[in-house]
Amino acid sequence: MQAMKLRKVLVWVSLGLCIAVVALQAARAQNQAAQAPPKYSMLRYEWLKKPWTVRYVIEVYLRPNSLIKYAKKENAKSEAKHSPEFRDYQEYVAPVLPFQGQPYANQDDPGFNNTYGDFGLFVLQFDRTGQLISPHIAPMPLMAKQILDTENRRNVQLYEGGGQPGSNWYYLGEWWDYLPGPLGESVTPALCSAHDDGRYGLGSGYRAFNPDKKFSVQEVLDSQGIFGCREWTYQLKRPVSVAGLGGQVPDAQGLCAGGFEPGMYKGRLVCPGLDESSHYKPNAKGFVQPYIDVTSYHDKVGKKGTIGHFIGWAGFDDPVRPVIGKFGDRWVCLHECPDGAAPGPIEDIAQWTTRRGWPLPKPGPYFVDSKFKASKEDLEE
Repeated sequence: MQAMKLRKVLVWVSLGLCIAVVALQAARAQNQAAQAPPKYSMLRYEWLKKPWTVRYVIEVYLRPNSLIKYAKKENAKSEAKHSPEFRDYQEYVAPVLPFQGQPYANQDDPGFNNTYGDFGLFVLQFDRTGQLISPHIAPMPLMAKQILDTENRRNVQLYEGGGQPGSNWYYLGEWWDYLPGPLGESVTPALCSAHDDGRYGLGSGYRAFNPDKKFSVQEVLDSQGIFGCREWTYQLKRPVSVAGLGGQVPDAQGLCAGGFEPGMYKGRLVCPGLDESSHYKPNAKGFVQPYIDVTSYHDKVGKKGTIGHFIGWAGFDDPVRPVIGKFGDRWVCLHECPDGAAPGPIEDIAQWTTRRGWPLPKPGPYFVDSKFKASKEDLEE
């Protein structure tokens, strides 16, 4: 009997030792995993030695707060794997919600059933070194870097700290440096996002798994809006106004003859007017593109429109001009609003433009892939 009790005790002691050993091994493995250097591809850290020229980047979403929740979830997965792989910057940047606080913020727009108060954008501002200087709560400072992807495309990413190999990085967009054809120069360089895949031609997913599907502009309008990175660059490259005959500059008080408001043209303030040598068609006061209109219009006269997901940007040498658009039945200023105003609704677009001598917004061109077929000269190059 005594021997049997002793055997039971030994069994329990052995079992306890086994459990302790297993627990110790698991803890040791976990500790080693935590201390092990992260695995990463050096290709993500071989950036180009190109100067950073972008003053700001904006990214517009129908529901940015939903994107923040998704970013937190995905970033947590990367942290759990101790991996510096792709992360979403939206977790660390507070969105701008231009309709927030309005009496109709919880209402849906009548055309597309998107809630006004949910709509917003992320604003990223940089200095000339590429350092992100707008408010954020990322664990470390963020620096923009560029990596060569293809001959005419560069990836743009944000890196923590100085971007040393193994540091966390966040996807920002893709620079398209060139598109073939006579229109290519007017819409490049363009900073595009993954959402632009399928906006101008059949998306990569359809090309791979459903090659017989036809590209549909209506589907793009309904799902993401036709205004994207190409339309943004087209407007960005157009002058605010054309120079008056002789290129008159404002007087010492900053005024133009006739009381007209000066505008930026090729980096300097000039008085608006008709320039007979210009191919641009200005309004009566000489203005060509005094703002950037990001509306995806659903008709040729501009009555019905919305704002879809897109990326916009401006360089240090680009003039400051408002970013506006029509969301449902309400106009809104999203960024760099006149007179130092905060982003918010434009109650009367006709009054808003007339007060400044600007033309009313109207639908502009849409640059689908079919407009950029390579010419004989392109192929010879």
